[in-house]
Amino acid sequence: MKVLLLTTCLYNDVNYSDFLRLTNSLSIQNKTVFFEHGVLFQNYFLDNKLVNSSGNYSVNAFYVKDIMSLSKARNFLISQYLNLIEDYDYVSFPDDDCWYPFEFWGWFEAFVKTNNVDLFYTKFSSQPTGIFSFNEKHTTYKLVKNASSNTTIYKSNIVNQLKVFNEGFGVGSINNGGEDTDFAIRAMLLTNNIEFNNSDLIGHRDPIAEFRYRYFKGSFGVLKNHCTESVPLLLITFRKFLVGLVFLLSNKIKVTDFFIRKV
Repeated sequence: MKVLLLTTCLYNDVNYSDFLRLTNSLSIQNKTVFFEHGVLFQNYFLDNKLVNSSGNYSVNAFYVKDIMSLSKARNFLISQYLNLIEDYDYVSFPDDDCWYPFEFWGWFEAFVKTNNVDLFYTKFSSQPTGIFSFNEKHTTYKLVKNASSNTTIYKSNIVNQLKVFNEGFGVGSINNGGEDTDFAIRAMLLTNNIEFNNSDLIGHRDPIAEFRYRYFKGSFGVLKNHCTESVPLLLITFRKFLVGLVFLLSNKIKVTDFFIRKV
């Protein structure tokens, strides 16, 4: 199985240390899985190259001195591979501070050999489990709640149809947050071959609940864009609106955060 991973990394000591944890976790995966890793190092001012290819892991690194929004950086990486993307079986967009338990990709390869999977998503934790037996029926609510760049894997032909992240959303954009949810919803609307595993299969730092309001503008904006496409999306959008009212009354967001800013 051939997997394309696309990662963007702001270059500093902390982020690069996290990035090495990610690459080290790939080096111990099942050797029948081949990884092509496209990496964009941003805010980069060094001369030396930072990563090497070996074994079943090949890296293609790009270096820029500027800092882009997360969605724009991912689109840069997609553009480098778009003509070749269907040469890979699956595509994912792990952050530099994500990592995989050594059993994960071997399990995933075995799983997709017996299941027709266009879109797979799971959960993450700072202490990921090695238990893979909790597959559940996919629902729109579960996808909106759990799908992220770290926890979602796409069949390559799905990414080839989507082509880009919406640059109006994402960390560093005019509507902070929401880019992963938007990409996953758009993928969901293209296929019925969706699998959800209700286990913490992937490593990532645990979310800080008290800071979730920071991404309300982007995530609510994405849901507003898609709310007319199904009844579940409409209900989820209304629920998000009520959450926004709580944030507003707590002085955590402003009234303007309920409105999408155009690129």
